[in-house]
Amino acid sequence: MTTVNSTPFSIAQNHGIQANLSKEEQARQAAQEFESVFLSQMLSGMFEGTGQDEFGDSYAQNTYRSLLTETYADEITKSGGIGIADSVMRELLSAQEVEQ
Repeated sequence: MTTVNSTPFSIAQNHGIQANLSKEEQARQAAQEFESVFLSQMLSGMFEGTGQDEFGDSYAQNTYRSLLTETYADEITKSGGIGIADSVMRELLSAQEVEQ
């Protein structure tokens, strides 16, 4: 069995979170990214079941819808979100304290 030695912070660093930030800032960024992805998944259901418009149900339109839901999720997260990021950040910080 192979074990992987990684922490939430090492994973976050591999996903473009800057290494020069403090552990708390890194945790905040990772938590906000998580909340944004979660919201994007929840918002994607908003377009399910919508009828075809004058452009039809094309690949381009589906791609645009995907980008639109990601943008909505990012903006919701930037404006305070729904509280998931705060909970995730607390868990990330407490997990790091346990490791030390």
